[in-house]
Amino acid sequence: MYISRANLKPDVVTNKEFWKLSRDFGDSYRIHRAIWSLFANAPDKKRDFLYRQDEKNGLPLFYIVSEQEPDVNMDLWHIESKEYKPLLSVGQKLIFSLRANPIVTRWNEKGKHKRHDIVMDAKTRIKMEGIPNDKRPKIPEIVQEEGFEWLRKKGESSGFEVEEGQVIATGYRSNRFYKPRGKHSVNISTIDFSGILTVTDPEVLTDALYNGIGPAKSFGCGLMLVRPAR
Repeated sequence: MYISRANLKPDVVTNKEFWKLSRDFGDSYRIHRAIWSLFANAPDKKRDFLYRQDEKNGLPLFYIVSEQEPDVNMDLWHIESKEYKPLLSVGQKLIFSLRANPIVTRWNEKGKHKRHDIVMDAKTRIKMEGIPNDKRPKIPEIVQEEGFEWLRKKGESSGFEVEEGQVIATGYRSNRFYKPRGKHSVNISTIDFSGILTVTDPEVLTDALYNGIGPAKSFGCGLMLVRPAR
């Protein structure tokens, strides 16, 4: 596996291709296509990478974990890659960062299931409980509480554990977009997690670092970045 950092070159704004590409960075599907283009040597292969979009000096910055090294587009991208082989041990403390799409699945009386954003699901539940508006928790409180519980459960099956007070859940946002020729919109809600985790199963956690946590991995979610806690 490889871990890469890809950012647009400082002088890229003078390149006309940048202005075509820059329109894409507010659209999750187009970002997905832009990252896929870094692996264009095998157009028919299945997705074997995770990515996360951040920002540096006002320009997009991407972290990518992939089975193969990304191709280098010398006109636009500056890419740094190295082999990625995390050395983990039981009980080890890691500082982590994760952008995820936390959802919960609900079943209706007809036996059909539907995925719900955990924040909107919690707001609906609170409303149904009849809690007065002035007593209801604010969105940041819901994000922290529901986000932590979602991550705690994910940790049970992903080789790590987290403790309250050592995780921050913030940056809640929704992104709605249409796939080409799609009739229905796609809505992805994300939460940014950061904090300290404890390794409980190195092999299982390594698999999670390679393959992602939670859904919407094709659209910039699920990549957990880690480093040893000092």
